[in-house]
Amino acid sequence: MYITRKAILIFCLHDLMKRTIPAFALFEVAIALSVLGIIAYMTMPILGKIQQWQHIRVTNAHQEKIIESLAGYVLLNKRLPCPALTSNGEAQTICTNDTKTGFVPYKTLGIDERTAKDGNYHWMTYAVQPNLASTRISCIYTDPGLAIDPKSVFCKAPSEGNFSIQGADNQPCIQVPDFVAVVLIAHGNSGGYALDDGSIQPVDSADTDKIRNAARLGIFTAKTQCHTLGAAFDDTILYVSRNNLMAQWAKFPCRR
Repeated sequence: MYITRKAILIFCLHDLMKRTIPAFALFEVAIALSVLGIIAYMTMPILGKIQQWQHIRVTNAHQEKIIESLAGYVLLNKRLPCPALTSNGEAQTICTNDTKTGFVPYKTLGIDERTAKDGNYHWMTYAVQPNLASTRISCIYTDPGLAIDPKSVFCKAPSEGNFSIQGADNQPCIQVPDFVAVVLIAHGNSGGYALDDGSIQPVDSADTDKIRNAARLGIFTAKTQCHTLGAAFDDTILYVSRNNLMAQWAKFPCRR
């Protein structure tokens, strides 16, 4: 008996249609989706914390790199660089109390643009003690021994001490005779950071500490990140005294 291919195909399809194909019930699918939703709800805060820690880790690494570059700049130039007034990374030639705060001068320091930003990809604020960035430092001392030693010249340069770093209790973090030479501020993701056009991202009016850091008036608050009254303080501040800059990063402690 001759059987055509078409007949065989029809027979196979008919046999397949008679078989019972197991499938998930709608109730089982609903349970599976509910479990997946619960797992996602529980893991979202953890993922958010991991991302926050990653941002802080990158910020800390960039701030350390900037301070290292500043120490190297001092050893070569006897002074610190002034801030950049724009995001082009070029330091001002001369800075005063009115222009002592601005962008990180990354081009002047020889570092890339990415390092001048924090872990949230926002520009960090760079503030410097104007007297320590003065081009007159190299002319202040006529002693030949000092003239050829940029480290000694920088360590003996006068200071106005016009920066104030306060802790969470509003008490000063650095006491005399030392003083703050450099302040680096990463303003986090909740405001206070500079935009490319030089404007400042608005800050929640409930967070007075972030407002103080964003105001660039020379008074800064350094404390752990926290949430209060619906506002989020997520600034990361690295401040360095002249003695610490020279001892820890330049490896040449200032002698008192």
